[in-house]
Amino acid sequence: MSLFDGKIALVTGGAGGIGAATVKMLAQRGATVIAADIADNPGSALRGVDVEYVQLDVSSEAQWKQVVGSLVERHGALHVLVNGAGIEGKVTAGGLESTSLEDWRRVMHINLDGTFLGCREVMPVMKRQGSGSIVNISSLASYYPTLYSVAYGASKGAVTQLTKSVALAGSQGAKVRCNSVHPGVIATQMIANIARQLQQAADENTTSSIQRYASSIPLGQAGTPDDAAALIAFLASDEAAYITGSEFVVDGGSHLLR
Repeated sequence: MSLFDGKIALVTGGAGGIGAATVKMLAQRGATVIAADIADNPGSALRGVDVEYVQLDVSSEAQWKQVVGSLVERHGALHVLVNGAGIEGKVTAGGLESTSLEDWRRVMHINLDGTFLGCREVMPVMKRQGSGSIVNISSLASYYPTLYSVAYGASKGAVTQLTKSVALAGSQGAKVRCNSVHPGVIATQMIANIARQLQQAADENTTSSIQRYASSIPLGQAGTPDDAAALIAFLASDEAAYITGSEFVVDGGSHLLR
């Protein structure tokens, strides 16, 4: 019997990067997976994977209600939520002084509000079942000051704290767990976007910059989306049944150098 047989999982940000890797891994391990993303279709990221796909703007309260309600109506349950949708926002050499209120609010709206809405909407469903697992994707940037991406770091710091409140709420009359995963440099489009924006200011080759940084990581390379997905899948599973309100770093040891 597979670890996720009979489990229903919803993964936001499921059309790319860590989200898509998580969708594939959960499906391979027996879960019925609903991948959600803002795009109207998943493109090639989920080709050949047996999953459902729904369009979802995570910053929309109405869309969250519709997606969760429809999912529960179709499947009768929801055992796992992975809040993986997020954006990096504008990364500028000017940092704080160059961050507009518009960009600040946009990053918070998606990264923080989207995670909050997901947790809030699935909580009553999971409590009625008696249990469930929520995994919020935070970032290594939630721990350390981010000179060039103030809004992103602040949003992920808030997600980390939100996770603990959700974990406490989930323990009231049920066993709904909530944990956060904190990726470092993972080879995704988001990391490429961040590097490109920084290098535009420095007039430096983006690829060589990423490679140089990755070589300084204690394990000697950037992580893959599967590296993060494996941790997410563990936390989503019953093997992590006694873990809640905790933070898990997947960064190849980068935090050791801070």
